[in-house]
Amino acid sequence: MCSSDEQPLPPPAPFMWGCGKCWRLLRALGRKVTADAGCFTEQLAVARHIVENHPDEIPAPHTRGCDRCPGYAARNDGDPGELWAEHRARDLFLPEAVARLL
Repeated sequence: MCSSDEQPLPPPAPFMWGCGKCWRLLRALGRKVTADAGCFTEQLAVARHIVENHPDEIPAPHTRGCDRCPGYAARNDGDPGELWAEHRARDLFLPEAVARLL
């Protein structure tokens, strides 16, 4: 699911350009997309970095059009492993159709 013909990467959130690590991770993701290679690991790395280093930038839970957020919201143990936060962070650098797969 990394073909640049099928799902071009949108411009990342503005704060990401000011962070050297975000920029390097996005560049690695872009190289994989351009090469039409698997990029799941790169997607996870960017989302994890955002959760760990830019928590104030993580979007609010999706209120419509997301099959995953209601399941995360229904959990009574919070967000173990910060998976819900990573799910929402993916909106900052991936097309919606791809971002909401996780």
